[in-house]
Parts: sequence; structure tokens; C-alpha cells
Amino acid sequence: MSGPVALAFRIRVVMAERGIRSVAALQRKLKSIGITISVPRRIRIVDGQSTHVSAAVPGGLATVLQCGVEDLIAAVSPELRTQAVS
Repeated sequence: MSGPVALAFRIRVVMAERGIRSVAALQRKLKSIGITISVPRRIRIVDGQSTHVSAAVPGGLATVLQCGVEDLIAAVSPELRTQAVS
């Protein structure tokens, strides 16, 4: 068995597709709908370094980025993850 599928955040990609160039701009959009995230956590989430997020965050991101949650998260097989690292 090769291990579980990993989830990878694609938030920077979706931000770029939507013309949102900074994490601060994303934060302003999130704040406008009542989602407040600390600066360090926000950066970890956007850069794909966060290991967990509250249930409200993906919903808020999908709302402000006008996309589905499935657009924000990609499943990465362990084999592909190993290839990407090597």
C-alpha cells in the first residue's frame, strides 16, 4: 500500500485566475463576509502549508473567489507527491 492521498491547496492559483494579487486583498474580501483569519494562518493557508482549517474558511474562500470548494483543493497521490519532491 502506498499511503493516503494528500490534499493540496490551490488557493494561489485560483487567486491568480481571479486577478487577486495579494493575500491582503484576499483578506479584505474575506473580512467583508465576516471571515477573520490571523496573518500567519492566512499565509499558511494560501501557500498550502496549513495542515487544518476551520470549516468556515473553505466556504468563505469559495464565496469570495467565486468558485467551488473543489477548485481550491486538489488530491495528490503519494506517488506524485514523491515525484514532485525528488
